[in-house]
Amino acid sequence: MTTSAFVLVLSILVLGGAIATAGDRIGTKVGKARLSLFNLRPRSTAVVVTMLTGVMVSASTLAVLFATSEQLRIGVFRLETIQKRLRAARRDLDAAVEQKKQIESELTKARADQVDAQKRLDTTNEFLKTAIAKQAETATQLNRTQTQLSSVSSQAELLRSDIQKTRAEREQLIQQRDLVKVELAQLKAENTQALAENTQLKAENTSIKSENNSLKGQNEQLKAQNEQVSAQNNQLDARNAQLSAQNNQLGAQNTQLSAQNNQLKTQNNQLGAQNNQLKTQNQQLNAEVRERDQEIANKARTITERENKIAGQDRVIVQRETRLKQLEENLSQKDRQISQKNRELQERSQQLQEREKQLAFLQQEVAALEQYYQSYQVLRQGNVALLRGEVLASGVVRIVDPSAARKAVDQLLTEANRTAIEQTKLGTTDVDQRVVQITQAEVDRLLSEIKDGRDYVVRILSGGNYVKGEKQVQVLANAVVNQVVFKAGDVIATTSADSATMSEEQMRQRLEQLVVASQFRARRGGILGDKVQIGDGRIITLINFIEQLKQYQEPVDLVAVIAEDTYTAGPLKMKLVAIKKGQVIFST
Repeated sequence: MTTSAFVLVLSILVLGGAIATAGDRIGTKVGKARLSLFNLRPRSTAVVVTMLTGVMVSASTLAVLFATSEQLRIGVFRLETIQKRLRAARRDLDAAVEQKKQIESELTKARADQVDAQKRLDTTNEFLKTAIAKQAETATQLNRTQTQLSSVSSQAELLRSDIQKTRAEREQLIQQRDLVKVELAQLKAENTQALAENTQLKAENTSIKSENNSLKGQNEQLKAQNEQVSAQNNQLDARNAQLSAQNNQLGAQNTQLSAQNNQLKTQNNQLGAQNNQLKTQNQQLNAEVRERDQEIANKARTITERENKIAGQDRVIVQRETRLKQLEENLSQKDRQISQKNRELQERSQQLQEREKQLAFLQQEVAALEQYYQSYQVLRQGNVALLRGEVLASGVVRIVDPSAARKAVDQLLTEANRTAIEQTKLGTTDVDQRVVQITQAEVDRLLSEIKDGRDYVVRILSGGNYVKGEKQVQVLANAVVNQVVFKAGDVIATTSADSATMSEEQMRQRLEQLVVASQFRARRGGILGDKVQIGDGRIITLINFIEQLKQYQEPVDLVAVIAEDTYTAGPLKMKLVAIKKGQVIFST
């Protein structure tokens, strides 16, 4: 225990003792004085004071502890959170440990598989001796494939040139479209400026009209004042005439009413002065009215000029909008042309990609044939019975009962064993003799793959090249889900032919290219079987189709169409269709 801990404990003890002593003293004094809190009895009041003292001791102790020890604060207030984090960390640790164990088991399994694969590879290398095919057939097939390769390459070059031409036309159309867009933007800017000027003129016109209305109001007010002054003037004239009449009538009474006459004269002079003043005001108001009328006339002329200018601007705007619509129509037409060129370019690109895929497939075929040819040249003295990857047995299985899975695999291995005996020509009729060899790990893997109750295409493949007389043949197992790859009516490959410009041999080569492209597409789609059935499978059907093609004497599109739903197991059943402008002319 450190010095700070001793000091802390000692401080808590001293503080607790001091507070307890103070509480005891206070409780004693409260008891002696017989004080009462909250209407309690003195004894109860002393108990309450003692309880408060204990609460203060506990509170001060906890306050000192919490203030001096961060770990205690964390332990008291955040203990549950820490425990949750600890439990989560333990779960993560357990998951990591479990994942580590799983990875280690997978690593061990992968190493075991690697060892098995290395063993199979060593076995394959040991048994790799020869690849059989007759030299004449190999050379013929190689030449045929090279011819097809050259044809496809030439077609690809033509497509590339067409695509380059189409791209150049597309770039030209895009440049024209950009020029139209620039001109359109300029017209839009001018139109916007004209609209702004029109808006400004309309605003000025509105302001002038408001001023005109204000002047008209003032003019009406001045006219009303003028009429009022005229009425007062008429009243004064009438009054003056009345007074003059009274003066004439009172002439006889002049002596008696001289004072009244002088007074009336004074009033008459005052009224005359007022009349003159009102006449002056009337003249001034008439002058102001004339000035306002002149201003109103000037404003009206200005408004007329502005309206004429606005009308001219409106005509210019209408003309520009008409031009703008024409340019937009031209732009839309250019866009449609560009879209059409893009579609043509996309179609050409798709055709080029398809031809490139065919070219790659043919190159693979050429490479395979060259490899077979080289193997034949090296091992032409040998007598090869089985090739690596050759299918010895195959079948579609569905495992409903897991116990039946091994029986199905045994049947396929038995069939593969029989095929291996026939191919290697061991000279034995004992079909129970075990020729094919497969590892238990391979069998277990196959059983685990096919036990889920779905349809699988299971194939037993030769693991290497074997000559006649071999007594052991290493095999591999392969399982693929048997599902629909192509539906009836799907187009699998297309080409074109023109009997008017093509010879019979060229048409046959074109049909062979169509069939090869269909096989390539089928393999890429996942069909395992190599068998291809055209029409009803009879050779006369294909011959009749070629004869119809020769007699048509017009260019047509040749399309390979799936005849019925085709599964992974195959076979590929299709029909050949000749199409002219979207209409079916004839088919197999």
